[in-house]
Amino acid sequence: MLNDSDTLEPPERRVVAALQVNPRAGVGEIARILGEHERTIARRVQRLIGARAIRPTATCDVIRCGLGKSVILHLDVAPGALEKTAQALAGHSEMRTVLATCGGSSTLWCETVLPCSAQLHTLMGEGIPTLQGITRVEAHLTLKTFATVASWHAPLLTPEEKRQLRASMIQPLPHPADHYELTPTDRLVADALAEDARITLSDLSRRLGFSVATAGRRVSSLLERRMVQLRTEAEPALLGLPFEAQLHLKVRPGGLERTGAGLASCPEVRYCAAVTGTSNLVAQVCTESEGDLYRFLGERLGSMPDITEAATELIVRAFKRGSVLKDGVLAAHPERP
Repeated sequence: MLNDSDTLEPPERRVVAALQVNPRAGVGEIARILGEHERTIARRVQRLIGARAIRPTATCDVIRCGLGKSVILHLDVAPGALEKTAQALAGHSEMRTVLATCGGSSTLWCETVLPCSAQLHTLMGEGIPTLQGITRVEAHLTLKTFATVASWHAPLLTPEEKRQLRASMIQPLPHPADHYELTPTDRLVADALAEDARITLSDLSRRLGFSVATAGRRVSSLLERRMVQLRTEAEPALLGLPFEAQLHLKVRPGGLERTGAGLASCPEVRYCAAVTGTSNLVAQVCTESEGDLYRFLGERLGSMPDITEAATELIVRAFKRGSVLKDGVLAAHPERP
């Protein structure tokens, strides 16, 4: 298992970036596109997964699958309680992300899934059961997601390399429905992909009692309808991007769509969503240095006229990302309401 201070060599970073673009890409395919020997790529992929540097996984689209409501939580924590509180939060299956930020106080930013909007009232009134270290709770309902960690990859590949990697992927429908019913069989397939996004169709068919053809159709259906998003989870610092920040932006309502789409197109942006609250757009960015972060704030944000105010907090530790705990263990999916 790699430590927070570790980093990967440039050839390994490119392999990770390829797997971020296409988590199910075969080692032969990656070798051909990156110009490496197949056995070399196979060794690197095996080492990266074995060392828990990467985790090929998947998540269900909460809204499209009817699993509940995505909510961003801003939590102030009592002095000395940050580590214990963050670890406890990360252990909750409904918590998809738990990040500690460097602000004016001990602060955690979390993404959680609530069964329904009414649960917001309970959360604000009663707090989070069993946790005593939280001194203040802000909850922001996610209205629209412009960029997800599933769509982000380290900017280490050429446009042609990315095009070739995407060529073998299952392409989503151009206009999928806003909601699909997640059947028990869909859930079994989604859970298998969450445990290992690179599971072969033969292994999936044996695990679930399907034929290989049926397993392939089930996977294709989930991906085509955008019910499931595949991704390869990796700490940005391992990829040479150690400066990670949480941005809270106030945007003119008429420019919210334009600004969100513009941020989503930036290679530095891992996540971007419109939310309720005075800061109506949140984003996470990662850069190579302080200077790069400064230039992003001044040049990228500065060129977006609808942003009226921006606040920045440095992310100092990730306890959990997208339901994957920092030690590489996959947390259980939230239960259906």
